[in-house]
Amino acid sequence: MTVRSMVVSMGCLLAASVGAAPPSKNDYSSGMSIRANYSQPMIEAVLPDDVYRAVTRADLGDLRVFNANGTPVPHAFCEAPSSMAPQVTEQSLPVFVLKGRDQIYTDNSRVAVETSSGTRVNVEEPAAAAPEVVSGLIHIIDARDTQPLRAIRFDWSTPDGVSEVKVRIEASDDLDQWQTVVHVTTLLLARQDGQELRRERIVLPTREYQYLRVQRVDSGPPLIVNSVTAEELAAAEEIEPLWFNATHVDSKEADVLYFDSQHVAPITYARVRLPQENSTVSVSLQSRPDEESPWRSRWTGESYVIVSDTVRRESPPAQFQATSDRYWRLQILKDPQVYQDSMLELGYRPAKLRFLAQGPGPFMVAFGSRRAEPAQPAVCDGLLANMSAADRERMVEQGFVDPVVVLGGAEALKPLPKKTPAKVVILWGVLVVGVALLVGMALSLLRRVRHPTN
Repeated sequence: MTVRSMVVSMGCLLAASVGAAPPSKNDYSSGMSIRANYSQPMIEAVLPDDVYRAVTRADLGDLRVFNANGTPVPHAFCEAPSSMAPQVTEQSLPVFVLKGRDQIYTDNSRVAVETSSGTRVNVEEPAAAAPEVVSGLIHIIDARDTQPLRAIRFDWSTPDGVSEVKVRIEASDDLDQWQTVVHVTTLLLARQDGQELRRERIVLPTREYQYLRVQRVDSGPPLIVNSVTAEELAAAEEIEPLWFNATHVDSKEADVLYFDSQHVAPITYARVRLPQENSTVSVSLQSRPDEESPWRSRWTGESYVIVSDTVRRESPPAQFQATSDRYWRLQILKDPQVYQDSMLELGYRPAKLRFLAQGPGPFMVAFGSRRAEPAQPAVCDGLLANMSAADRERMVEQGFVDPVVVLGGAEALKPLPKKTPAKVVILWGVLVVGVALLVGMALSLLRRVRHPTN
């Protein structure tokens, strides 16, 4: 075999050896099936707390989704929302009718000057706008008992049956000073051949209102408002974080409590549970990812629990930048002996897992591994990224997780023993073979020199 052929053979062996084996379910400690109708190409489910107890990487790189054939499918992680979508409700509002004089508003400029000699000078602006007529019939809407309004809808008519009316909407807090919120808008009603066109809804700047005033601002008889329905936008309700108790760790320091979260989760909230009511304490909270790293300050403040009659008041949770640190230290800054039995609760918002329903179901989420190669998930909108956001959202179906089952178990959480990389071994092998061939060629040449042939 020539040197060239041996090197080529070794190179092929090197290429074959460095190819990584595809991941399997047993490379992960635990798993859970996803229930869905599978009527859409993408499934989405909120990750349960069990996932954050088992994963070993803060980026969730030791999580994959497998189809029924055991083949990994593309997946992504989406940030969990912090609040619910605002709820829209409707409410009928009282309407009061006032009668006043018709008024004509105009922006035309006209100056007339006449001297004693009879000379008359008229100055007018060219291209003046037509005067604006405001009907003497005024409607006042009482919106005091409402949440922020985003629109109002009219049941309206006119004495002459006209199908288009221009109106102005003004707002006031005291029925004295008025501010225009909609300068001019159109109400419309048209019927033809059994079909109907309506424009009875007027969008308002979303906020709270006390009173609204509606006036017709084009020529025509007074507007008749039979009723008004308001669209209220309720405040977005905050989604409660997922809370868990950190495990207390023994400490020899009287003013310091140590805890192990036993989670790799994006912890953003903390609250101190004091051992007795009507208590208050100043604390400093720190964390670190492992037992060798320095402590980093997360929050300093007061924790309390106060009971008055039937009202119980607790200090709001501490909030800080998300961290996946596992170890926590609570330093008590005052009266440490009283609060040695205090507990630490930590909170976070779990991510939403989104995956492509590629291949046969059911699909299984496998997680927790120190053996599998880290996954490379897409960003939240990275699956079907070329579609519009609206189309993509319509292609997402809600999934639900089943109870956790054991896959690879504890073995999957043990790191593989360090091995000499196959690439290094083969390269050394190629080098040794090459040197041996060179030595053989040198010896052969030396023999020819010493014993030349005749």
